[in-house]
Amino acid sequence: MTKISKPTSNGATVTPTVNPKSVARCGIPAPSAKGRNNVKLRLAENAAELLAANPMPAQAQAILFELDKLGGAATTRELLDALASKESSLSTTQTPERILTFYRKKLIDADMLIAN
Repeated sequence: MTKISKPTSNGATVTPTVNPKSVARCGIPAPSAKGRNNVKLRLAENAAELLAANPMPAQAQAILFELDKLGGAATTRELLDALASKESSLSTTQTPERILTFYRKKLIDADMLIAN
């Protein structure tokens, strides 16, 4: 059985470790200023009444509660940070990103949350 030799560049592919100029082309998109973290979310004026009329799961309520604690409006990143904090009302083993992604559309469709 022959041993595998140390990898060398044969020119077939260019990796960022071989050519630092290729880092921008490595297939990983750069963060965008227009990404979802900068999207402003705010509570609807009648969110409390809508929540009373249309009960939501506790995790969706936690999203609304934390946004209300932030003054009723915040960027997605600020809301995620609030949901991840130890003082958060969100109680789950899943990440806040996953919870917000799951409930975001439902809350917007229920007119409780407004995305700008």
